[in-house]
Amino acid sequence: MELKDKIKGALYGMALGDSLGLGTIYMTRREIKSYYPDGLTRHNQFIRDMHRSMYHPGEWTGNTEVILRILDPILADERIDLQHIAGSLKRWYDEGPVDLATPYRFVIPATGWVKDPKAVSHRTWRSNHILDASNEALLRSLIIGIFARNNLEVADISRSLVNITHDDSRCVATTAVAALYAKSFLNEESEPSYQTIVQFAREIDERALEFIRLAHDGDLLDFRIDDEATWWYSRKSLGVVLWALWNCPAPSDILHTLVNAGGDTNANASLAMMLAGLRDGYQALPDIKNDIIGKERLDDYAERLTGLVETLRARK
Repeated sequence: MELKDKIKGALYGMALGDSLGLGTIYMTRREIKSYYPDGLTRHNQFIRDMHRSMYHPGEWTGNTEVILRILDPILADERIDLQHIAGSLKRWYDEGPVDLATPYRFVIPATGWVKDPKAVSHRTWRSNHILDASNEALLRSLIIGIFARNNLEVADISRSLVNITHDDSRCVATTAVAALYAKSFLNEESEPSYQTIVQFAREIDERALEFIRLAHDGDLLDFRIDDEATWWYSRKSLGVVLWALWNCPAPSDILHTLVNAGGDTNANASLAMMLAGLRDGYQALPDIKNDIIGKERLDDYAERLTGLVETLRARK
């Protein structure tokens, strides 16, 4: 498979999972069954309640937009510069995006964050008593998988890129595990074994192991995905995504399973579809990818990101 097909598959898969998952986000399985008796499979089925009315059907949310904004300075610099990334995210924040997650609302406007994002993020999490390890940083696994040359670098880059907004080792551990998969799919390496990811996660934060084991030994219902108190947990999202990758035979099955499972559906589906697109390529994604708003922009990012990956490979 050509590299460009993988990169385009990752970006489109991310945006597709994000945009279709918006149709069921923060719903229970019972509510989804009530609103979508035959399941949600297309953007034009969306109910237009208060949350979904903030977006046009087919539009991605801040989950995808944050990754694109992080990519802007990376594509310009051809490296990861945390200050430049923070500056890009601050400009996005200043545009007034809707539906900001808690870490972004507290961290990005904090005094001095752009100049020293890791230190200010750490101080902000402590001073505001942020305790929930939420799932917004998981999609950064794509970028980590591109830059990391080995598992040690996966862990190190994950700490840097995650901690600028999410100062919690649970967020680092889950993003790093997802990045192991991104790295292997991108480079057509062997998929990480279950034993490898268990040991890898344990070395960063063993609290991630509960949901990794559940993905391996349990059923999707065991995750209680639509539990309102925990549906945005980073560990839960990783476990759900691993379960889908291991149990759903095709990207369309992954998408429809997670979108109709309830909870933080667009976060779960965007990560799973990003990894599925990276593994199986753009052509393997379901045809509703053509309904995404902003395809020209995704195409541009895919072309430039493919060029960056080729440059990085030539340097090795």
